Amino acid sequence: MSPECSEGCDREALSRLLYSRRTNATSTTISEVSDSGNPDDATLLAQLDVSDERADAWSQLLAVSDEFAALQDAEGDFRWEPGKTGLDGVITMGYPIYGERVAVACNALERVGAVTPAYHWMDQLPLRLPDNDALPSPADAIRMATATIRGERFGDGVIAEAVQTGTLQAILASLATWRRMQPH
Repeated sequence: MSPECSEGCDREALSRLLYSRRTNATSTTISEVSDSGNPDDATLLAQLDVSDERADAWSQLLAVSDEFAALQDAEGDFRWEPGKTGLDGVITMGYPIYGERVAVACNALERVGAVTPAYHWMDQLPLRLPDNDALPSPADAIRMATATIRGERFGDGVIAEAVQTGTLQAILASLATWRRMQPH
């Protein structure tokens, strides 16, 4: 049974409660706190493509994860193109332009299967990074990757915020650690 958040409840407190239930459980599953659209950890991890066909994507993910570990926040990761009003009065909203390593990271996440339609991110409370500087579990990294990459389609700057907060770096590090531990 999942806790409900009715109108007027403290969504942040509920998010912390759900996160603590997941991280304090012996087996990290989220099925007990969500009624649908949130596959259990084993299902999400099984969707990662570790076939030989995706070896290059994993190599890119590992390499870009190492780049971010060496230099968490680089000048060229993203910049905002400012909004402007044309002579005809048409207003163009500002938008982010992502640098090469952010683009490589996002592309690699999609190619290895870490961005999945199986996780209905819009129906879930957003996941946050653990407070103790620990990496998210690989399954939570998949959930975060899905919400981040898909979220950019609905709101410019979601990926930029993930870079600024270290979320993208943690997603990459978690999945890179998981991959390095898998038999080849």
